[in-house]
Amino acid sequence: MTVTLSLTLWAADLARPLGGPQDWLDGLDKVAAEAAAQGSALLVAPEYVSEAWLIWQKPGFAARDEAALMAQAGAAMGPGIQGVADRHGIDILAGTWPVADGAGRYQNGAHLYRAGGASPLVQRKLCPTPNERAPDRWAIRPHDGLSVFGWNGLTCAILTCLDIELPALSARLAREAPGLDLILCPSMTRQMSGYSRVFACARARAVELMATVAVVGVTGTTPLGEGRPNVSGAAVYLPCEPALGFDGRFAEIGPFDAAPAGDPLGLRLHARDIPVGLIRQLRGAGAEVWPGGWDASGLRIERG
Repeated sequence: MTVTLSLTLWAADLARPLGGPQDWLDGLDKVAAEAAAQGSALLVAPEYVSEAWLIWQKPGFAARDEAALMAQAGAAMGPGIQGVADRHGIDILAGTWPVADGAGRYQNGAHLYRAGGASPLVQRKLCPTPNERAPDRWAIRPHDGLSVFGWNGLTCAILTCLDIELPALSARLAREAPGLDLILCPSMTRQMSGYSRVFACARARAVELMATVAVVGVTGTTPLGEGRPNVSGAAVYLPCEPALGFDGRFAEIGPFDAAPAGDPLGLRLHARDIPVGLIRQLRGAGAEVWPGGWDASGLRIERG
């Protein structure tokens, strides 16, 4: 029988009013219960879900204080997130938030909690945006290592937002992680341009690496009055192969700039029975034109 994977992508909305940490955890619990009922083995939340956690901080903080406040909130939230994973028997990529870099600054860490696990796997973002790096804002520093890890019999990696847009990284993965099955991409995009880049590049990575790419972003604006809207959606992309439906779109919703009426938690995409086993077979033999980890190192670039 072909191996399949079911997962849920949560395009969380930042506009939901929150009185404190438990309100956010209650929302996560509701989404996790829904995902588990749909048969999902994994729930994926977006990049910087932690901006919502600034809502219950004392007012008057400056933009340069936000990374530290989100990091503190994330550390406090961890046991509750682990409790949700354990309660529903579902693994949770709980989005991203700043984590201390050991040198007095912060990096952007994606946190994967496993049901029954002791501590999360944390993958730090490799290439922060100029806005993240800005010294008068978050001063987020890049990370210099990528973990390729095993999960539920699959070989996986987490590429956060801008990381998915880097062809050089994709080329390295093609050479050095040729058995990659699944890429998880939490994202945050302020405008349609950013959404279009991230989701288009996620599709490209699925083709280049003959792998599944699951991408999800936040929507809405926090009630803090900072004027930072977000537009995004959720999608699962596959290689564009006849056996996989030709166009690479396994499941896709969005883009949206707000939660749907009557459901302030935000949109959820339940992607059931993703054919990861068939993709693995095609990677071994039978793909239409895929050249494998093609290496351009011997190519001549000729100027006319």
